[in-house]
Amino acid sequence: MYYELRIMNRFLIFILASLFLLLHSAPMAFAANPSSATYQLRDYGFGAGGTATSSSETYRMSGIAGQLETGQPFSDTYKVGSGLVFMLMANVPPAPTFTNPATNYDRLKVVVNVGGNPTDATYAIAISTDNFATDIKYVKSDFTIGNTLTASDFKDYSTGWNGTSGRFITSLLSNTAYYIKAKARTGNFSESSWGPVTSVATSNPSLSFGLDTSSITFTNLNAGNSFTDSSKQTTLTTSTNAYNGYIVYAKETQPLTGPTTISDYSSNNGTPTAWSGTGFGYSSTDSVLTGGTPDRFTTGGPKYAGFSTAIQDPVADHSTPIQDPTLTNESFDILYKVVAPSTIEAGQYTNTIIYTVVPTY
Repeated sequence: MYYELRIMNRFLIFILASLFLLLHSAPMAFAANPSSATYQLRDYGFGAGGTATSSSETYRMSGIAGQLETGQPFSDTYKVGSGLVFMLMANVPPAPTFTNPATNYDRLKVVVNVGGNPTDATYAIAISTDNFATDIKYVKSDFTIGNTLTASDFKDYSTGWNGTSGRFITSLLSNTAYYIKAKARTGNFSESSWGPVTSVATSNPSLSFGLDTSSITFTNLNAGNSFTDSSKQTTLTTSTNAYNGYIVYAKETQPLTGPTTISDYSSNNGTPTAWSGTGFGYSSTDSVLTGGTPDRFTTGGPKYAGFSTAIQDPVADHSTPIQDPTLTNESFDILYKVVAPSTIEAGQYTNTIIYTVVPTY
């Protein structure tokens, strides 16, 4: 009996010692790590979870991580959007490239910047003269401007907006600053908000025209030069921002007149010919001249025509649109030739040639 009591006492002592150790060590362990009556976190930390990839053969995750504590999720330079609908929207395009490469008075050139959108995206452009304060219009499908934006005004980058070559917005006011911005679509219900604004101004209409000399004096005609001089010319120089170019016309006030008259060369402006016979005539170095066969003066030339006193004939022109760059100091030469009859009365012979430039705005 004594032996069994001794063993029991030792067992009680062991239980008490273990309880003392547990009570002694518990505050230190539970103070360092979160715990409750039923669990204890031996190791823990704070942070965001993640994955090595957010897609597979059958799914892809679209979203953003984090949260906004106060304020609004956008500013003048950024916008935070969350959710599946936002992630499937078209990207907001950067400001288009907006220029006036030919100092035009009624049109400006725009090149759309795609901003990472897919090739099937379409783009629309808003335009204003007061940075969208009150004047808000839109570039229509024919590249003029209108008050409404419709589905047909959204055009693809390559064909509709002509890629890096861009398009001209037409029917604009001269000497006016214009502001534009773009938005994109990638299908139904995927329209972006408007992007940043850029600006450029149209110019005033301009035209300058000049001759390198106001008078021509022919060499004294005699038997030594076969009564001929074909060494004289006038250079016509034109600068303009008229979109469709210009035409220079010429006429004379009278034939070469002195003691008698030296007749005008017999061929006309529409069908000039290689020189034959006598008279006073001209040729043009413009190989694309309007009013007949474009190269009629230059092919096999020079070929000549006689000046007219009744009508103005085209002698130089620029008939293609002036888009880029500005047309500056374009020059053509008018070549003169005179062959007098050997029997003509000697004396001084004169006339006046009138050149008129007509721009096509």
